[in-house]
Amino acid sequence: MDLGLEGKVAIVTGGSKGIGRAVAIGFAAEGASVMVCARGKEALDETVALASERIGARGKSGARVDAVQADLGKPDDLKRVVARCVDAFGKIDILVNNAGSARPGDFQKLTDEEWLEDWNLKFFGYVRMAREVLAQMQRHGGGVIVNVIGTGGLIPTGGYMIGGSANAALNHFTKALANEGSKHGVRVVGINPGPILTERLRTMTNLRAPGRDLNEVLKKMTPLGRPGRPEEVADLVMFLASERASFIHGANITIDGGANPGLIG
Repeated sequence: MDLGLEGKVAIVTGGSKGIGRAVAIGFAAEGASVMVCARGKEALDETVALASERIGARGKSGARVDAVQADLGKPDDLKRVVARCVDAFGKIDILVNNAGSARPGDFQKLTDEEWLEDWNLKFFGYVRMAREVLAQMQRHGGGVIVNVIGTGGLIPTGGYMIGGSANAALNHFTKALANEGSKHGVRVVGINPGPILTERLRTMTNLRAPGRDLNEVLKKMTPLGRPGRPEEVADLVMFLASERASFIHGANITIDGGANPGLIG
């Protein structure tokens, strides 16, 4: 399926590994130019190299990949990413908000400072980046914002209150931003990945189930008998960012292998 992404320009936050890296590589393979940002320079450089390799392999000579080391919990860093993208590529067609994670923990032990730190990155990082990019998209007559959120906002658990509450807020924010984006020709969608086989999932699984066989634990995470792959999430992101999904707006779509049996999500 031709997604028609060739010539588009995308910002992918949290693009140094996991889902973000898979999204950046996927866009590059489709012929889009990509600006990736994250806090870790070495991992960012790896993403740029892998994405550039895919551009060459697919013969998408017009596409380019660039990277900015940035902490999206810091408003000045965020503005720098957007300015770098506009300077390098001239516009922004697509924003994939993906940066940030929140710590698990005992509710009675997590401090106000820990709550605020994680919300500043995960929730306000998305809000600030969307606000900054929306202005750019408005100038160019439209665009697409995809918020990568997580099923923690749909399945409340005592051990993941910070991340779960931020994700729930981001599901609301996505729908509200879609209402605002409609005025400017900007389409907004959210996705809620469930268990996806990333470095973070492996680490958290080992912490929660110490001493147990990791592969056996992973198999039990979904009715399909496996966690998802970052590339499967990337495929959904690219479809939603394309004209093939031009009537999908204000939706939060779950991709979790059926792990959440509830009616919502």
